[in-house]
Amino acid sequence: MDINTNEVMTGVATNLIEDSIKGAWKKVKKFFKDIEAKDEIRYGEAYEEYLRNTRNKYRKIKTLIYRHAPKELYSFYECIGVHYNGKTIDTSNINNLIAEENKIVITGSGGMGKSILLKHLFLNAIEETEYIPILIELRSLNVIEEKSISLKSTIYDVLVQNGFVLEKEYFEYSLTEGGYIILLDGLDEVNRDRVSKVTAEIRNFSDKYNENKYIVSSRPSDDFIGWNDFAEMTSMKLNKKQALELIQKIEFDENVKKVFYKELDEKLYDKYKSFASNPLLLNIMLLTFNNNASIPDKLNDFYEQAFSTLFNMHDATKDSYVRDIRTGLSCEDFKTLFAYMCFKSYFRDEYEFTEVKLRKYIQEAKEKFGGTQFTIDDFQEDLTMSVCMLMKDGLNYRFAHRSFQEYFAAWYTCKLTDDVQQKLLTNWLKESNTVNTDSYFTMLYNMQSEKVNKIIFAPGIKEIKQRVDEDGYNFEFLKFLFKGISTRKIVKKIEDGKTKEVYRLSLGIKERYYCAILKMTCRLNRYSYDEINMEQHEKVAYKLSNSKVEKLEDEYILFDDAIKEVGEEALYHALEWFKSQLDFAFDILNKCENNSIGRKKKVASILDEL
Repeated sequence: MDINTNEVMTGVATNLIEDSIKGAWKKVKKFFKDIEAKDEIRYGEAYEEYLRNTRNKYRKIKTLIYRHAPKELYSFYECIGVHYNGKTIDTSNINNLIAEENKIVITGSGGMGKSILLKHLFLNAIEETEYIPILIELRSLNVIEEKSISLKSTIYDVLVQNGFVLEKEYFEYSLTEGGYIILLDGLDEVNRDRVSKVTAEIRNFSDKYNENKYIVSSRPSDDFIGWNDFAEMTSMKLNKKQALELIQKIEFDENVKKVFYKELDEKLYDKYKSFASNPLLLNIMLLTFNNNASIPDKLNDFYEQAFSTLFNMHDATKDSYVRDIRTGLSCEDFKTLFAYMCFKSYFRDEYEFTEVKLRKYIQEAKEKFGGTQFTIDDFQEDLTMSVCMLMKDGLNYRFAHRSFQEYFAAWYTCKLTDDVQQKLLTNWLKESNTVNTDSYFTMLYNMQSEKVNKIIFAPGIKEIKQRVDEDGYNFEFLKFLFKGISTRKIVKKIEDGKTKEVYRLSLGIKERYYCAILKMTCRLNRYSYDEINMEQHEKVAYKLSNSKVEKLEDEYILFDDAIKEVGEEALYHALEWFKSQLDFAFDILNKCENNSIGRKKKVASILDEL
């Protein structure tokens, strides 16, 4: 299915949105009770002011290509579809989404354009719906004390700060009546120590005021399995036609664009689909192609070349000139300092910085690597204006994209000694809930795969294996790792484009560290996720899904209750897919232990093994 981007381009033209703003109050006043005539005029004017203020805020954005001045979103936006229940939903009109479900989570990997999509949906809601649109960037909650975080207060504050001053009684009534489309961007950008609180706020608020429409964006997470009242939709990648159209829209050197467009059409899209189908990485492809006339194969090489391109590049939107690096640092020295900042901020869960915080990070890096002479002002300007790794967003600074932070955090990690890496990453695996969704470990593994297996994964797998060797692989072992079983219904494509409903089982993580180790060992070592004993799996999943077995608050069924319902042997066979992954991890452990080099061997013997 092709997404109709032409409808987007014409449907949200400035003059049409302005017309929608002028008539907006008539559409939403039904959500407010007993407003007197004089107040209706006042609220109508206030609502129009709110829409103008927020429209002006979201209609222009900065990107890696447009670093210095924000550009109209619809001058280059390529509408991405979302996948749900075996079909593609066109997001050019927000009504296509909210017609499916009232509560939606849109998930996608970094760079897929989820934040831009939500800005588009906000603008589109002004014209196409009879609801009050609210867009909240959830990372803004990182600066609020955890106990003070309130989604209701945040929504009210956004309305008031942008000109729609409502008395609390009218606000409460409009929430109860379902007057809002509430867009919550970037749940994955909420700091680790606040995720539980913010998640609870979203779930509780959407339960209480369930007549409203909710759209949350995030990177994928197993946590969404428990969000049973939210439909999880997956942002789709750019197809070749969309990728070519995006390149056509970007303001760039026309000669370079012409050559790149031709190469993209003839071979680059098919060869580098994982890059070219991602809007952010496609932008970087254009930049690196301009500088190198080639694209590296591996993701970490891709980011390395992208950084070098941005460090040395000409400004593609003006007459060519080389920007000076004000610090006078070489590319390698600058990269080391920046990587240290990425490393420290990544493990502190900080993706956005105040001016004071940013300067503190620069000072820390300067002190860490003595002998480099530069001012903090110059380094800050190089980061934002010359190399463009950071972008100013209001009063704060954020990464041009978080994937840069993840890449350079991984790059710096490789410089650490083995014992430091092991201590740091083992403890981080126990604390973090984003290890499986961030690109950090993938990039670190690409840079030092054997070391990651040996010093990070193997110790944890060894502990798991010892437990299995001592007590056996049984349901007591599964109870140790997992809190229970959940079921879900999905729509699966079959032959001739038809679909059918099937049921699946998932295991609810209890021991985060061990589960993360097993999951990443399989994924990064390219375990083949074959369907194992699927007939039994689907049969058990269907029976549990349609049974009256009592579930925990997060929708998981206890193992003992599941066994009573379907039988121990049936459940064991239905979960053979996990046993297969466990055996694969044990094989990786065995290889790590067999590849260890003894201390007393001679150089020649060691070389033979390397």
